[in-house]
Formats: sequence, structure tokens, C-alpha cells
Amino acid sequence: MSIEISQLSKRYGATLAVDSVSVNFYEDDQVVALIGPSGGGKSTLLRLLGGLESPDSGKVILDGSAVPAEEEALRQFRMGNGFLFQSFNLFPHLSAIENISLPLVKVHGWAENDATDRAKEIADRFGLVEHLEKSPGQLSGGQQQRIALARAVAHKPGLLFLDEPTSALDPEMKAEVLDLIEELRLSGQRIVLSTHEMGFAKRSSDKVLFLSGGRNLESGQSAAVFENPQSKELRDFLAKVMKW
Repeated sequence: MSIEISQLSKRYGATLAVDSVSVNFYEDDQVVALIGPSGGGKSTLLRLLGGLESPDSGKVILDGSAVPAEEEALRQFRMGNGFLFQSFNLFPHLSAIENISLPLVKVHGWAENDATDRAKEIADRFGLVEHLEKSPGQLSGGQQQRIALARAVAHKPGLLFLDEPTSALDPEMKAEVLDLIEELRLSGQRIVLSTHEMGFAKRSSDKVLFLSGGRNLESGQSAAVFENPQSKELRDFLAKVMKW
């Protein structure tokens, strides 16, 4: 994917969550990671890239096309992509298979039989077949997040946006979900994610954008950013989060 961000800003009341961010990633990158301290603007920038929030100023161009501002075009843009959030956002009154198949029917217009078949197919790939008839309350956190991820990719999205996909999980469950995301990467899925998992970001991303205080303080090739950080802020951040 190519990403062009120009003077992008977003304010919530008195808080400037994204502050005049500009960056250009022109190469055909498959995975872009947003890193930085909590409250630094990662989630807001991710939502702006995915068209879930509208900027106060600036613009985003993905793969040569601007993220639309008009509601109908924006709805079509969102439908073409997949989203996974920090909270699982599963429907508690539906089974796991219904959580995967229902959006295919209601949002994407699939026939119910086709949606069910696709849900079973993706659940098998994610090791979830034995859990399909369970409600979210009967699943572990890792299983719930895998169901949410299955739902996000069931319609074969052009871009997959992941917002701190392991933040609510214990270490073992984090490993499960990260392995699954790595499998998606290896299968060719294009991903933009915000993450605190520095090892994963270093190993699996092509480009990295370091945000702090809503500003882009450093960005570039993943290896260069992690191995030779140029800003004091990034050096200090990496020294803390990669200490252990």
C-alpha cells in the first residue's frame, strides 16, 4: 500500500489528539505499524486512516485515492476494509459463528448460506471450529479476539486496520493473536496497526511511524527506525519498552 498523510489534525475538545501529522510511504508496503506512548495519538490516527473519524484539517491518500469525506463514498470505503479494536466488540447475544456471518449478510449483502460457509472456512483456518456455537461469554479473551479478527477478515478486506489488538490479553493469549496476525501477513493481507508489541512491530512491519503528543516524531523503514533511532524521544521510548 502507499500512504500519503498531509498536515492531518484532529481535536477532541481541548485535546489535540493528532497534531499536523505528515508522512509519505510510497513503496508497496504490506504492513505499517504505528508505535508510541499511550495517549500519543496512535488510535486516533488509525481511525482517521480507516475513515472512522473525520479530520479537522489535512488529508489522507491511500493507494492513490483520497479517503472520502462524502458519507456514501465513505461508507463504501469502510466496507472495503476490515477493522479490529482494543475491545472485542462481539455481539454478546449471538454465537461465535453468527458474529462472523451476520455482518457478511447485513453489511456486505452475502446470501446466508454463503456467509455461513465463509464463517466456517475462516474459523477452521483460525482454529475456532469447536467454538462456533458458543456465545462470547463462554470464550476466553484470546478466543474472543480471534473471533473478532475472523469477522474483520471474512469479507476479504483490501486493508486491515488493527487498533492495539493484544492490549486486553494476557501473554499467552497475546502470542496466539500475534501468531494469527503474522499468518495473515504471510498470506498477503495488507495491515495498518497500532501496537505496543515492539518485537512484533520490528519483525513484521515494513514501515514504522512513531507518534508522541499527537505528532510524527520519526518514521521510515522498520529496521532503520528500531536499530538507529534519530530522535531522543524515540531512543528514550525504545529504551523503556524494550528494556526486558
